[in-house]
Amino acid sequence: MKGFRDILPENIEKWQLLEETAKSIFKSFGYKEIRTPILEKTLTFERGVGDATDIVEKEMYTFLDKSGESVTLRPEGTAGIARAFIENKLETSVFNKLYYIGPMFRYERPQKGRFRQFHQIGAECFGIKNPAIDAEIIFINKLLFERLNIKANLEINNIGCPVCRPAYTKVLIDYFENYKDSLCTDCQKRLYKNPLRILDCKNEKCKIVVKGAPKLKDYVCKNCQEHYNSTKEYLKALNIEYIENDMLVRGLDYYTSFVFEFTNTITLSAGGRYDNLISDLGGGNICGVGFALGEERLIDMMDTKVQNNIDIYIANLSVTFYALQILQILKNFPYSVYCEYSSKSLKSMLKKADKLNTSVSIIIGENEQKSNTCIVRNMKSSNQQTIGVEQLENILKGVFYVT
Repeated sequence: MKGFRDILPENIEKWQLLEETAKSIFKSFGYKEIRTPILEKTLTFERGVGDATDIVEKEMYTFLDKSGESVTLRPEGTAGIARAFIENKLETSVFNKLYYIGPMFRYERPQKGRFRQFHQIGAECFGIKNPAIDAEIIFINKLLFERLNIKANLEINNIGCPVCRPAYTKVLIDYFENYKDSLCTDCQKRLYKNPLRILDCKNEKCKIVVKGAPKLKDYVCKNCQEHYNSTKEYLKALNIEYIENDMLVRGLDYYTSFVFEFTNTITLSAGGRYDNLISDLGGGNICGVGFALGEERLIDMMDTKVQNNIDIYIANLSVTFYALQILQILKNFPYSVYCEYSSKSLKSMLKKADKLNTSVSIIIGENEQKSNTCIVRNMKSSNQQTIGVEQLENILKGVFYVT
């Protein structure tokens, strides 16, 4: 199906490495995992993400369920987590730092690193106004890239809040009205609904018009400016370099004040502050900040070579009951085991063990079954020995732990 793909066993270890690295970092900073439904009420995204955004207008998988209610496959993580935060009264919980990993869905043109079903890793923090938490979110994001040996540049901007943004929106509309015919079709539609999105348009004609547009930084209020300046100071304290990008606005309406992106020819991750999202969804006046990254894009950039190794291969020469006994002996050992059940020659089984990058093959046949023994073959050196099965633990320790 177009835009949907299988993740095959030979690729899955890169995914596991990315996700396990992210989990380890999140846990070390006190973030707890949250899992929300893939299917949400459409209103969650219309009110949260914004009904004038490209996501809501053009990209969501939305349909009526059997009761006639409009539901949507989640296109992003933050709105659903904010909904869960409200419904489960998490404002009373000691855990206000959350992370998530899972699939998202958007109907858009599939391209490299971008699919209709894609996967996101993200973190959210609720109820902390101090700009130090913005810096912490960026620090965690940057640390993940460093652990994965991925180079990325940080871009930041101040996009104002509902107090100061209306004045800027008005002058922006006045400016773009003079160049309306030069804007692309999408930006002509955005002009009165969501003019800030024009600043981020990738159309070359729109880029030319945008160069002369009024700067948002000239209209932000004192509170937004102070928060932005403090965040920059905290980033410096963490030795995090950044580039200020006046055109960075993000495509989701819930963002306020401080926003950021990590880029490397393409956007690798993005986030910022969303101080009104909880209240927009019917909750209290609780602020928030977070980020998300697309796993597919990072997987494409990871140069880590992961081998799909199997530690032990049981070459079963038609003694399946005995093979299962050996499997039981190995169940508490910290090794991955592949037991062969097909009728094959020993030569073909050892070839298969090589393809599995196996360290040890345990060879068993009728003679071994009768004598309660097995042949342990070191696949690296080709040395092998016959031992009693009660010796397996010590022999395997020698193979895996002695260098």
